[in-house]
Amino acid sequence: MTLPPTTPAAELERLAQGAPPELRAAIAGHPNTPPALLEDLAATFPAQVLANPALPLLRLAHPRLLLDVPLHTLLRLLSQPEAPAWLLRHALIASAIEIQAAAAAHPALNAAQIAQMASHPAWQVRARIAARAELPGALIAQLAADADYGVRMYVAARPDLPGPVAERLAQDASVFVRQVLARAQQSGLAAFVLGLCLLPWT
Repeated sequence: MTLPPTTPAAELERLAQGAPPELRAAIAGHPNTPPALLEDLAATFPAQVLANPALPLLRLAHPRLLLDVPLHTLLRLLSQPEAPAWLLRHALIASAIEIQAAAAAHPALNAAQIAQMASHPAWQVRARIAARAELPGALIAQLAADADYGVRMYVAARPDLPGPVAERLAQDASVFVRQVLARAQQSGLAAFVLGLCLLPWT
């Protein structure tokens, strides 16, 4: 659903009241939607709000736009692959651990940010880093030696563990870490055997 680009803000506010989801999504992406209404719509339509063409200009006039929304709204925004750099920077220094953990899992983090979060005081944040699909070997080794077994469990679940790291985790003091490692290795072996079975006969 699309709305005329000249639809005034007051009309958009009126239309948003009790509107069906399709219309509210269109309002979330409309350049004339007022900032307060954008924040109200962000929890339900985060992708449309972040893609709103007027958002950069609105943030010039309202620098805190989308930064002081409720926690669940901010988490929805951070879950979007298109989350902008300014939102990630805010999340990385937020006081709530949930927000920092969500930022740590975002695919757009750069190498410096990933390395910084790998040494975060909260284990939940370090665990999100340990679960990232791609990590340099040095960070994998660092997180495998983490003081919290919850972080080491995420490392143990990785399919790309270097041999020395896997050997260390196999002797881990936590039975949970050892169990996760064993299951991950069994899954990897099963996938390898299945791949062999699917090879064409020659």
